[in-house]
Amino acid sequence: MIGGGLLLLQTLTNLNVAPTGTSLPAGWRLSRVQGVETPVFRVTTVHSLRIEATNQAGTATYRLRVPLRPPPPTRSGMLTWRWRAERPVRGAALRQRATDDSPLRVLVTFQDGRVLVYSWGNQEARGESFASWAGRNRMVVVLQRADDADWSWHVERRDPFADYRRLWNNAPKPIVSVGISADTDGLRVKAVAEIGDITWTGP
Repeated sequence: MIGGGLLLLQTLTNLNVAPTGTSLPAGWRLSRVQGVETPVFRVTTVHSLRIEATNQAGTATYRLRVPLRPPPPTRSGMLTWRWRAERPVRGAALRQRATDDSPLRVLVTFQDGRVLVYSWGNQEARGESFASWAGRNRMVVVLQRADDADWSWHVERRDPFADYRRLWNNAPKPIVSVGISADTDGLRVKAVAEIGDITWTGP
């Protein structure tokens, strides 16, 4: 729950003002996985970002103009976004490097290099969290399961600074970037997903 007092609504990404097109809008940087083609990112007519990944993997990252600082311990804030996936990625297992495929993830990067990965999963439980196979500086939080991939919109609300405290047992650092990724190269399948702007509500 967000603490009392004046709250600020801030849109962290720029999809709402991006022109419709077949590529990422200005300010986004595409990170590639060595030896793997990148997904196709496209801004839709309703200003969501559509991602199509067929045996592909990659992350689009938007660096914040000003780092988002954690609120005081007595206050809290919330990241909010909506996303949807067209079909399940059956056979995915997010703890395993070879099969950690997902139609959609939101990555929150902190100033110390630690990364929170809010992921669409497969058979993992909603709310389940664990260290990535890449190491404990990258923590995964599962928000949706394969059965939720029916092309309906799902709204997420997460307090990234509270998740940081819980998962790393330390005081959180400022957020410097947010990212959106898709990964289907392990299972060699196709995934289609969409996500809207990521917003922050807090003191």
